[in-house]
Amino acid sequence: MAALGLALLASLAAALGGMLPVYTRVREIGTRYLLGFAAGVMVSVGLVVMLPQMAKQEGASFIALAIGFFALYATEKMVTIHSCREGECEVHGARWTTLIGIATESLLDGIAIAVGYSLAPAVGLTIAFAVMAHEFPRGFTTTAIFQASGYSRWKVLGALSIDVLLTPVGVGLVLLGLFPDGFFGPLLAFTAGTFIYIGASDLLPEAHRHWNIWVVVSVIAGALLIPMLEIVTGV
Repeated sequence: MAALGLALLASLAAALGGMLPVYTRVREIGTRYLLGFAAGVMVSVGLVVMLPQMAKQEGASFIALAIGFFALYATEKMVTIHSCREGECEVHGARWTTLIGIATESLLDGIAIAVGYSLAPAVGLTIAFAVMAHEFPRGFTTTAIFQASGYSRWKVLGALSIDVLLTPVGVGLVLLGLFPDGFFGPLLAFTAGTFIYIGASDLLPEAHRHWNIWVVVSVIAGALLIPMLEIVTGV
């Protein structure tokens, strides 16, 4: 149940980020720094935390990691959903099929938290931290894209609700035993691929759409935080 609590905290981060464009006039806050920080965290978790855990799990392979990377890439590009900075986002025109990409990523986040926590509580906590770091700007992105596409406030909130709710659902699928223990190795590898994709191919390019040395600092800070946490927690 602790994994479910972590997923709910991640959902809260997405909800708070998503509420900003709906209920405030915030349009040009420096979320590029948050995106950069989140990118560093996501890639670092994938490389520093998940890869070593993969080596310990039966069935985990780099093939599963590659499948996770390219499966999320294909899903996102087919439904044209991406993270972006408010005020500088090239809006593609959100459709309700866009929710496929949102739902897929949120669901995988929840599965990653639950699988990581099942392997070691500290690993699950680190993964959950990474999810929270990127859920806030992604929640902002979800509502910003749907607002810019002309949807009503209630439809925008409906899209945000899907983003918020699917992370706990992903945890629930694991807790219900829909994935036997033998699947945890491949699942960990698969979600490691999605983390590396989100950080390196999704968040980083958006954070660096305009050159800014402090974005680089934010990325490095996020990347260094994970090994520091490992040293402190002894993962």
